Amino acid sequence: MRYAIVGGGVAGVAAAQRLRALAPASSVVLLEAEAIPHYLRPGLIDVLAGRKELSQITPYTKDWFAERGIEYRLGQTVVALDLLHHEVLLSSGERIPFDRLLLATGAEPIRPKIPGTDLPGVFTLRTAADVERIRTWAAGKKRAVVLGGGWLGLEAGRALRDSLEEVVLVDRAPWPLARQLDREAGQMLTQLLRGMGLIVQGNAEATEILGDEAVNGVRLSTGEVLSADLVLIAIGVRPRAALAQAAGLSVANGIVVNAFMETSVPGVYAAGDAAEWQGKVYGTVSAAREQALLAAQNMVEPGSARYGGTAPVQRLKVAGIELLTLGDTQPQGGPAREERFSGEGRYVKFVLDGEGRLRGAIVLGVPEIMGDVERLFREGRALPHTLLRVV
Repeated sequence: MRYAIVGGGVAGVAAAQRLRALAPASSVVLLEAEAIPHYLRPGLIDVLAGRKELSQITPYTKDWFAERGIEYRLGQTVVALDLLHHEVLLSSGERIPFDRLLLATGAEPIRPKIPGTDLPGVFTLRTAADVERIRTWAAGKKRAVVLGGGWLGLEAGRALRDSLEEVVLVDRAPWPLARQLDREAGQMLTQLLRGMGLIVQGNAEATEILGDEAVNGVRLSTGEVLSADLVLIAIGVRPRAALAQAAGLSVANGIVVNAFMETSVPGVYAAGDAAEWQGKVYGTVSAAREQALLAAQNMVEPGSARYGGTAPVQRLKVAGIELLTLGDTQPQGGPAREERFSGEGRYVKFVLDGEGRLRGAIVLGVPEIMGDVERLFREGRALPHTLLRVV
């Protein structure tokens, strides 16, 4: 059996390892467009901040894959899928045959449709090459504007603040992480970020990035103009689904998959940031890994494992701020009830079902309970009163 994987991120690597374990006599080919070995994408924030080198977030060498019988092809750009002949076409003209195929093509940053996004000094952050370009440009600069108040925007903004005099976070929502945090938690997080030297500007978005030969400012929807030597766009990502769409696979927001992570074409699977299951594109490392392992199992034994979704659990990776969100943090109606506790930079919100089981939570500034809260959520157990007393 010949297995091919397009994409060498967390989903592609996890699937390759599982395929090798489940089908030791089969061929496993892993195709990666980047010319460097797989690295842990969340660790790029530490590289941007100068706290780590790329080698410190690179868990496996190319030899590591070879020793395990995985044909790891770096710097290989896939330009087309020939599903009729079961081949993957590379930019070099080479064709890679397969019996079963996994698309783990990931996602790409979204750029707003406003003037100036192509100016020198305007960046997105998705790859190691992006980090290198940002760090090179930032040397000797003073002011940065980060567009987007999501997880990446906050983490990148804090990393840039380590080397720049001023960093402004601009978000269209009233507070950062508005999809996960309610008003009280959002306002508390805003104060913590400001205490770390970040300027947080909510209820605004960029309408134009200014500059001639390079960026020098950002015009906001409020009419205000911010000075900027560097602009980082972090307003979200979209699944890389162009290959799948061109090959005739069903694509909505991402590559549509069923409960077996199989696409609309039998024998072709998708996982990670490129995959859409029941209208959802998760965009998290945990979901990418879970989907990839399940897809690999079904590639070897079709129909043997079903995907039921991944529990949304996220932690903010900003030094000095301890934040955990999980599940449905802002339920709209229904039988859920809430328990809230706050004070002195600490905020906890539990969303409980009718039997007292944890269905969502916000934990800010209370790191001592985060492990227990996450475990209770994953296990679907009732919240003990002893935990409430700790808060």
